This record gives sequence, C-alpha cells and structure tokens, in this order.
Amino acid sequence: MNHPETGDDMVPVKSRALFWLPLAFILLLGGCLGSSGEQAADADSTATAQADSTGDEKAPQKEKAIRVNVGEVRLGDLVQSVYADGAISTPKSVEMKTKVGGEFTTVNVRDGDHVRRGQVLARIDPREYEIALRESRYKHLQALSQMAAEDDTFVVNDRALSDFADLRDELQTLRSKGGITEDEYTARLLALEMGALNKGAFRDAVFEQRTGLADARMAEERARLNLENTEIKAPFSGVIQGLNVVQGEMASVGQSVCTVSNNSSLEARVNVLEDDLRDLETGRPVLLAIPATGDTLQVKVDVISPSLDQATRTCEILIRFENPEERYRPGMFVRARIAGEVNHDRFLVPKNALLIRDDRPLVFKVNEDRAQWLYVDTGLQNEDWVEITGVHSGGTLVAGDEVVVSDHLTLAHEAKIKIHDHIPPHDRWSFAFSEEDKAP
Repeated sequence: MNHPETGDDMVPVKSRALFWLPLAFILLLGGCLGSSGEQAADADSTATAQADSTGDEKAPQKEKAIRVNVGEVRLGDLVQSVYADGAISTPKSVEMKTKVGGEFTTVNVRDGDHVRRGQVLARIDPREYEIALRESRYKHLQALSQMAAEDDTFVVNDRALSDFADLRDELQTLRSKGGITEDEYTARLLALEMGALNKGAFRDAVFEQRTGLADARMAEERARLNLENTEIKAPFSGVIQGLNVVQGEMASVGQSVCTVSNNSSLEARVNVLEDDLRDLETGRPVLLAIPATGDTLQVKVDVISPSLDQATRTCEILIRFENPEERYRPGMFVRARIAGEVNHDRFLVPKNALLIRDDRPLVFKVNEDRAQWLYVDTGLQNEDWVEITGVHSGGTLVAGDEVVVSDHLTLAHEAKIKIHDHIPPHDRWSFAFSEEDKAP
C-alpha cells in the first residue's frame, strides 16, 4: 500500500480533525455561559428598578417653603401728601447800573468771578466829579465867611422854637385822628411857622438861606455823592454774571453793567392747586426733590401767597433752603412733596402687604413658619402705608406683628414660608413730627 508523502509543513488529515474538535467544544460552552450571565444580570437590574419604583411610591413628598420678605405692622402717623412743581430762584440778585455818566477807565471783573461785599467792579473817570466837588466846597466856604461876618446881626429864640415843636405835634395828632382835613392842617401849620418866625425861631436857617450857605452845603453833598458813584461796588458777596461793559466804553446814567447773585441761600417757588390748599399752612414739612442732582431736601413751607393765579387756579408757595456749597442753581426744576393732612396714631401696614381677592382686601400675617390670611377693612392710605380699621376671619393683628410684603400673589392660606428679609419700616416724614406735634 502506498502512503502519501509528508513533509515538515504537512499534517495528516486525521491529526487535524482531532485538533479542531476540542476547540469547537470550548467555544460552544463559553457562548452558553455568557448568555446565561447576561440574562441573569438583566433580571437583577429589572428587579432592582422595580424595587426602587415601589419604594418611591411609598415615600411621602416634602412640602416646599416659599421665600418671602416681611414688614412690620405699626401704630403711627399717616401723612397725605400734596404735590407741586416749580423752579429754584435766588432772592439775592441785583442788576448793577451806573448812577453817573462818563468813560469806564477800569473793569475789574469777568463773568463767573466771585466778589466780596464792597469790592469795586468797575470805575468811571472821576476827574470831572472831583472838580465839581472842589468847586462846591469853595462856594460853601464863601457862604460861611459871609455868615461869620454877619453873625451878630441875629439872635435865635430857642423858647419860640420849642413852643412851635409842641404845637406842631398836637396839630399832627389831631390830623391823624381825623379831627381836621389835610387842607386845614396845611393852613394851620403855615400859621404856626410864621408866628414862630416872628418870635425869633428859624432865624439861623433863614440866615443860611440868605447868605447862600444852605445851597452851597447841598451842592457839596451832591458833588461828593456823584464822585462816590464813579466806583461801582458789589452790594453783597456773590458771583458776577451778564457783564456787558468794557474798558474805554462811554457810559450813560442808568446803563446796565452786570448782575451780582448770591446763591448761598435759595428758594423754590412751586404752584399748588386750589383744591390742595385746605390743609396747608406755613411751617409744614416738605420733601423737595431736585432731579438735576438726584437730591431730596428736608425743608418746610415758608410763605403761602395770599392770592391765586386766576388763569391756572394755583397758589405760589415759597420754600427756602441753604446752599452753602452752591450745588443748586437758580432755574433748576424741583418737585415738592408737601405734608398735607396729618392723621396721628393710625394702625398701619405696609402698602405692599395689601392684596385684593374676591374684591376684598387681605394681608398675610406671619404665624411661625406659616402665612395666615386675614381679610381686613381699610381706611386712609398714602404712598407707603394703609390704615387698617378692622380684621375679619377670626384672626388678630396688632402692632409689632409681621406681614408678607413680597411673593404673595399666589400664596395660599397656611402655606409654608421662609423669611428671606425683614423690611424695616419706612416713614419718609419721621424727620418732621415729634411727640409735641401730636399733642392737641
């Protein structure tokens, strides 16, 4: 029998069959074991999920607290405001004008300069007025010399002058009481003067007039005044504005030079409607808002005009305030909130606490960690507070209690709450009213 040839790289057929048979058995066994493991794992996962699901259904759900802000109920004043708009003005503003004519020799200021009282702003050529003063002085001396030469020619009767003064006073009293008319008073006074002159009164005055001394004295005073008026001086400390003259310009009498304004003390002029005047009086506190600077000043009413503007039916009110740093300027817009009617000792809740449900007002009172709704009756109110006149629903509300002021639009009765912030009481008029003000 012939056998097939074999080499190093050749394996008999029978040997190769014996090699593959155990290998196939091992692979088949591994596949069966893997399938069984996966099925077991899936079964375990399903069982765990079902167990977890069953546990969730049985566990109770935790109630969630709503975060809110609360405010305090208090007993206090309820002030109803009156509103008025206006502008700032300065009571110390003067337009400087010339009192004599001539050429401006110096102009010492510019717009925006700060000046002190008595400071020379401009000067007019004084030479002509110096000559006029010397001339009037010489005439005065001439009249004095003539009076001295004739000094022994007259004697003054002091008793007659004293009697005249007494009779004149009686005559003036009679006229003031309506005992005589103005014409009768003039006639009687002339008769008294002539009688006193005949008795020796007024002789020195008559002598001064006859010698020209009286005219010379008045001319000298007038010349001195004109010379003083060549210097234009600041009447008070302030700021220069509207300067409209230059050095070398010829000035006429009454010509405008500039304006001096002092803004250290200002006033707001606001117009209040006729219907709001009923509860206003001087001294009432005012919150004066100045939008240009963002400031609100705590001031008071100083003057209420005695008359109304017929066209607008408004009354002008003056509100004065200090401006030491000159932060505010004339012409700035202002809005005044004036304390009108003041209602003392009212039971108040913050306005943000009030809700309307089913056309009825209610508030949520804080009761430990719960919100208890209370239907209430309301009275007067302003921008910040509402007066409570009665409480329903079997609850109570007293000063010091806290009520919910935020996140309460959908809040339910006995809902669980968590306080986020305690809002302090806001009373914009606390600066104005003391215990003495509340006394009747």
